[in-house]
Amino acid sequence: MISFDVWGTILNLDLMLKSFIDSLNELIGGDVSEDVMMVRKRIKELRKDFEIEPGRDFELSQELLAERLNLEIDAIRRAAAKAILKVNESIVMDGVHQVLRFVEDNGLRSVIIGNVMFWPSSYTRIILERFRLAEYFDRQYYSDEVGAYKPMKEIFLKPLSEFRINPDKAVHVGDSFFEDFRGALDAGLHAVLISRRSRSKTIGGMGFVIEDIRELITLLKTEF
Repeated sequence: MISFDVWGTILNLDLMLKSFIDSLNELIGGDVSEDVMMVRKRIKELRKDFEIEPGRDFELSQELLAERLNLEIDAIRRAAAKAILKVNESIVMDGVHQVLRFVEDNGLRSVIIGNVMFWPSSYTRIILERFRLAEYFDRQYYSDEVGAYKPMKEIFLKPLSEFRINPDKAVHVGDSFFEDFRGALDAGLHAVLISRRSRSKTIGGMGFVIEDIRELITLLKTEF
């Protein structure tokens, strides 16, 4: 089985954040970009240290942003809804369709394992359906739905349990060192980190670093 992170790996997080920030700016006036990024950083720090109640990371992100901006939480929800209406096909990362077709053609099980912040997983599901990506995946697992978030072992092990696959027969691909790479390795999976600032290399036999998701095709051919 191969699992994929979604934002920053399959879909362009920078474009979605810009759409969300622009939508929030339109609703309230002013520039909230710094506030959004500060709350994002805080949520990631809390997840890294396992200081958020499982399944609460999405709700907490909206609550903290609303509090920081002194807004009703409904304004955050409206901005998230407006944001997904604005995105176009450029939100799909380069090479993704090519890689997912290869995975499908080679008969591998594939799933999404994603954390959620600011907008719910249902919105991410809509985007994946809209741009014909959802059809590549057997299932999708999100932190607001399964009650666990990366880097918790539980979110990596849940799909393996459901499909009856041992961790050493699975590989997780993502762009976050702590949430994806370290999280997957700690759960016993192989891990592939997409790092656009690093050269491709192998780390400790179970971990791999690539610069571009398209390199995953070669990696799957030679290592798995």
